[in-house]
Amino acid sequence: MKETISWLLTIERLAGTFYKEVQEGFKKDKKMSEFFRHLSAEEAWHFQVMQHASEYLEHNISPPFSISIDNDTKKKVEAPFVRNRELLTARSFSKESVIDCLATTEFGEWNDIFIYVVNALANRKEFMHVAPKMQRHLKEIENFIGSLPEGRKYLHVIKSLPHVWVERILIIDNDLIMAQFLRSLLYHVGKIETVMTGREGLQKMKEEYFDVIISEIKMPDMDGTEFYNQAFTYDRSIKKRIMFFGRSPKPAQIEFFHTNNLRYLIKPAPIKEIVENVFEIINKPIKRAKGPF
Repeated sequence: MKETISWLLTIERLAGTFYKEVQEGFKKDKKMSEFFRHLSAEEAWHFQVMQHASEYLEHNISPPFSISIDNDTKKKVEAPFVRNRELLTARSFSKESVIDCLATTEFGEWNDIFIYVVNALANRKEFMHVAPKMQRHLKEIENFIGSLPEGRKYLHVIKSLPHVWVERILIIDNDLIMAQFLRSLLYHVGKIETVMTGREGLQKMKEEYFDVIISEIKMPDMDGTEFYNQAFTYDRSIKKRIMFFGRSPKPAQIEFFHTNNLRYLIKPAPIKEIVENVFEIINKPIKRAKGPF
């Protein structure tokens, strides 16, 4: 695994450098320049993830690993970057050649290998959130490519590729009828898990990453504010991913939600608002699987 991570570090550095060069090369095209500035920052984060993985393996036993990176695969991933950097240097680049490089590399073996490494280390808390962030990264690239006339020819291939991550939702509610309704309402979003108590919810969060947490305000073992405070000590990013959904909250609880800028809905709530809040949290356009709500 160490050799694979070392190669990934090389590719992340190469991609980040290339995206910076594209940003500069297209500085008169605000849309292109800004997007590649964003991609360069993303690659810096990916590099950081692989650095953490490398440091982890320096002090821990490597998990079972079943692949090695052959020279043909290395050349296939590296060649588009090398070729396009030469075009940029010679000022003979075009928007089409850059988009071709982006589509070929980001949706090829490179990120499959990156995700394989991340998933091999996913039992470690610091790596749990990487796969869902990578899915958002690829979706942003897909949307950008699809917004350009030069990129639309790639969309049918990109859309046919499997997702690197399926969104996960955790529902904490001791009202089994309500929990089942939410599961049915949101089944098309991704994988859904339900638990009845705050303590069970905290345990689930320690075991895996959830893109959305929908929590009752009044639970058998603790209220929503206590659940949030305990969860926050374990996962500080929960602030953006949690929505409280409960009946008759106390004034102190409402004040807590406002003070901490937390989402909440009071039962009964319009179905439309439930769906919209979930899709806002995962930053996706709303797709109606059933019903016109």
